[in-house]
Amino acid sequence: MIGGISAISIINTKYVQETFSSINTETLPILNTLKNMRYASTHLSALTNEIILIEDETRNASENEFAALEETLETNFYKIEEAKLLFNESFSEYSDIVSKSYPQDVDQIELVAEKWNEMLFISNKMIQLKTSGASGGTILNLNNDFDFSYVEMNMAIDKAIELTTANIDQREIYVESLLRNVTWSIIIALNLFVATTLIIRFYILRSISKPLNKIKSVTRDIAKGNFVLYPEKGNDEISELGKDINIMSKDLKELNKKMIDQERMTSIGGLAIRLAHDIRNPLSVIQNGFEIIKLKTKNNSDPSLNSNFESISRSVARITHQIDDVLNFINISELHNSKNSLSSILKSTLQSMLIPENVKIILSENDSTILCDSSKLNIVFKNLIDNACYAINGNGEIRIRIIESQDDVLVEIEDSGSGVPDSILEKIFEPLFTTKQVGTGLGLSSCKSIVEAHGGKISVRNNPTTFTIRLPKNLQKTEESTINNSPNSMIESISYS
Repeated sequence: MIGGISAISIINTKYVQETFSSINTETLPILNTLKNMRYASTHLSALTNEIILIEDETRNASENEFAALEETLETNFYKIEEAKLLFNESFSEYSDIVSKSYPQDVDQIELVAEKWNEMLFISNKMIQLKTSGASGGTILNLNNDFDFSYVEMNMAIDKAIELTTANIDQREIYVESLLRNVTWSIIIALNLFVATTLIIRFYILRSISKPLNKIKSVTRDIAKGNFVLYPEKGNDEISELGKDINIMSKDLKELNKKMIDQERMTSIGGLAIRLAHDIRNPLSVIQNGFEIIKLKTKNNSDPSLNSNFESISRSVARITHQIDDVLNFINISELHNSKNSLSSILKSTLQSMLIPENVKIILSENDSTILCDSSKLNIVFKNLIDNACYAINGNGEIRIRIIESQDDVLVEIEDSGSGVPDSILEKIFEPLFTTKQVGTGLGLSSCKSIVEAHGGKISVRNNPTTFTIRLPKNLQKTEESTINNSPNSMIESISYS
């Protein structure tokens, strides 16, 4: 009897395990493809609107400004092609999985495709009409249609997510049915064998019912978006099932966070580019006018006037620095690698910076030549040295060392400041995180992106505060990393009608 009950329980437990394994192998890829399609549609919307704005600016732009705007347009068209490719690949994977595993949801595939084609058609038409000089009213009407198609696209994706979640709920009902079958099997067996009732009941409640009920509770929480973990104990089938549930819960949690973060960063990025562009132009006018005023009042000895000049200059520099931080974070473009001396790059960086008088820079005499993008590394070194000057409050020492190992080259930037609090040490490379009263919180995040694009790593430690940049010494390794991080390695040429 005990053997029969155990066999029934194990068989049903395996069914439950297979159910959750199928969720992990089917549902997660669907959610991932939907996340990518949402990202592609958001990117297409932002880039289309930006292209329309840039086309307006080219009509009144000077020759130099026109060339820069044309280059930006080419970049945006290239990014639109990337978004199209990402959507097509994700949609193909999504339609394959849904057609095979959830044929009842096949209508949703056609709806998503229809809304994407509508959005793509209006985008192409807006850009073509704007390029040919169509009237503002025509573009405005199309823009309203485009916004409406973008909203319908997101609604179609939301509906697909709801259907996927409903499939999880159906699996939960199936699990509950299995639990009921196990319970009835136990009750029947106990009625037939009264003598062993208490022992079997105790064993079942302790070894099967409680874990399965706990699994049921955990799966309900996961279905509601509360990604809890099942307490793993032992090496039996239920424990293995608990491990599968934990893997599913962690993957769903990470995927949900990535979807939210990517949507947030895409929106922030599009807005930041437009704001940075809108601010930079009038800022240039202010800077030029300020320089003219300074020249005209050069012989004025009024100390209050000179003090105001210095205040204006600092304010303009601060705004310029913050705009550069935003653009450096958003525009991590393809690397242009060449052989460069790290010592030469560091010296060039220091010469271009305004170092406070009471800050002593000690640069080691060691050097190493690697394949890298010198302009990108210049941004990294400038940010780290600026942070070091801020950390020592404009008074202290900054030591810069170049250390070669067998496979890597280390660049260490050490300052004599009080150090980074341990509670935030792991957060300082996150976007928008800052402890300064001024700044964007994007400088260190940009540094991390640039270093990783070179195939390297950046880290920080205390006592004393030292930022360490590890760059690969092997040229082939660096080239492979550059290729892998290049947008050109991820897309193929595709034409659309």
